[in-house]
Amino acid sequence: MSEQSTQVAAIRPLTPETEKRIEKNPLLHIDTFVIPSPYVQDSEIEKDYEHSYVWIEEGEILGFVLVYSDREKRRFHIYKLVTSPFGRGRGIGTLFIEHLARSIPAEAILYLYVWEKQADTLEFFQRKGFRVGETTVYRNLIYYHLSAPAAEIRVESEFPAASRKLYTEEIGRTRHDAKKTIRLLAHMVEMLSIENCGKIIEDINRETTTLINILNAFRDTVSSIHAVNVKELILERILPYIEASSVPSSVKLTIDSESTNVLGYYVNYGRALVNIVANSLEAIAEAGRKGVIEISLQDEGSGLVLQIADNGVGIEPALLERNTEGYPAFVGSTTKERRKGEGLGTVQIYSTFGIENISVESTVGEGTVWTIRLQKAGDLVDRWFLKLEQRFHELKTLGDGSRALVGTSRTAVIAYIWQLRKFQLYLFDVILQFGKYHNVRSIYRSVLAFLMGRKSPSALAAEIDALRSDRPQLKSRLMETAEEIKMRFKELRRTVDLRQYRAALFKSYGQALENVIIFTLDPESGRFFATDRKLAEHLDFVPYLRRQRDELLRGEFIGDVNDRSRPIILGVWSVESDADLYAKLCLLRQGAQKLLEIGVYGDKRLAFYQTTHVRHGRDINSDVATTLEQFAAAGDDELWGYTAEASDELQGFLTAID
Repeated sequence: MSEQSTQVAAIRPLTPETEKRIEKNPLLHIDTFVIPSPYVQDSEIEKDYEHSYVWIEEGEILGFVLVYSDREKRRFHIYKLVTSPFGRGRGIGTLFIEHLARSIPAEAILYLYVWEKQADTLEFFQRKGFRVGETTVYRNLIYYHLSAPAAEIRVESEFPAASRKLYTEEIGRTRHDAKKTIRLLAHMVEMLSIENCGKIIEDINRETTTLINILNAFRDTVSSIHAVNVKELILERILPYIEASSVPSSVKLTIDSESTNVLGYYVNYGRALVNIVANSLEAIAEAGRKGVIEISLQDEGSGLVLQIADNGVGIEPALLERNTEGYPAFVGSTTKERRKGEGLGTVQIYSTFGIENISVESTVGEGTVWTIRLQKAGDLVDRWFLKLEQRFHELKTLGDGSRALVGTSRTAVIAYIWQLRKFQLYLFDVILQFGKYHNVRSIYRSVLAFLMGRKSPSALAAEIDALRSDRPQLKSRLMETAEEIKMRFKELRRTVDLRQYRAALFKSYGQALENVIIFTLDPESGRFFATDRKLAEHLDFVPYLRRQRDELLRGEFIGDVNDRSRPIILGVWSVESDADLYAKLCLLRQGAQKLLEIGVYGDKRLAFYQTTHVRHGRDINSDVATTLEQFAAAGDDELWGYTAEASDELQGFLTAID
């Protein structure tokens, strides 16, 4: 059965029984806004079970659409369209709308109301063919009326399966870029001396951060477009890369533009430019002469033109010929037998900048020139900010009247926890916006100290006020959201025993569908702290767990914790001896048992970090995978099966940068 057929099979008619299950499921009521009554436009419509649907997988309801219709079945009101956090990003809402449109007469009208501040929702329905009509004021909120004939509903042609090939290719590109950075780091370590230690250590710290970003970027498959300062990227990333190379080269840099901000994704742009100059350096080395790399950046209309030229061996004319899709023949394949991995690098370059924005000229024996045209940042950056503001207003409306917990049911408490996580995830995104001028990890540590009662409101406010930002409004959003989160945590601790809600506390981070969530866990008590990978290190949470580092575990996961195919990763910080290795294995087993205890599924995949500090011949085997249930039940002797010989090369490398 095809994936599309499987998806449609997951859609089932709504029944009174499943409706009762929906009412008891807190994950289907997290985003409950005060919406118009279904009878706003037509008091004669009735609940239509035949054309209302639920999405059920493995017995779990991941979404539903509730529809009302008139007796003639000519007008259908989409009253509620809800997707569980565990079902988001999979196109469930799209499939509901398309299935409904196919199930009713072509001339029938579909309509609904959307709150004016839900810009993304408005865009979604407009893309599906709905037209915006008059507004309706209901309980002091303004709603747009959207409608469309069933025959005009646009059907999407792309399903998740279509993008799996792209994910597989991205894994290869990520491995390629990560290995390239590791080779550079190893070369830096070899260059380390008393005279240059300051600069080399700074370069190592920068490249280590880059390596982390490359690996995280693979997980961030929905790469948010934002402003990238190409000038800063060249100065901070590309020039140091060339200087650290073992290939003797000089660089000529020309920048003829006052505004070098373009639209893109910083990590992808950095990877692509490194791939270009890495290929240039290899071509220069092959030519056997002193290298010259010329980089120029200049205005061209409303955009920028970036050129990177080298005096390497050049590319054969046959490899410059374009195929029917417009790609040169060298894209996706190596131009020289000895330059392994170049093909993956060129694929990443073209996927980042787009085939239409790249031209390559080359003369054999003389060199190669890359010309890349970039779009300057403008309206789309403003649109990004508006979306962040939209989220703030949604949360503010969501939070009004839902702060008190006294006398509420367990279902309501769970919904409250999931709503609280939405505030936290918004906070994470706001902090990241200060990264242009500040270390976001320092900002997060200050916010964490405030949330934990170790920093006063006035002290945090003073720090936030001193931050530099192109959007000063973000300062007030950061402070206001931090205060809201602290108040909500206080209410939780005051009214419920958090130990009874650890499953919701842990799994609710899965709303960040593609974010890497790191956590530090006390395997004895089950207490943990978690955040976005870009904002902290596991060690940042150790002081708040009141345990020694080696009594805790570090871990991470991505998205829906109930998705068995995406592993939870666990690890320790150090291994000193055979006895210590055994103790750490027992600690990991205890952590797996605790995750099972709080409600993570037993068949959830489990993988292991490579230990940070290994001063022993054996280590936790980071290449092995199992399940939580299997590892939690492993006997003492079986634990040794999860170890392997430590890598001497990597051990020395980690020791050097420690």
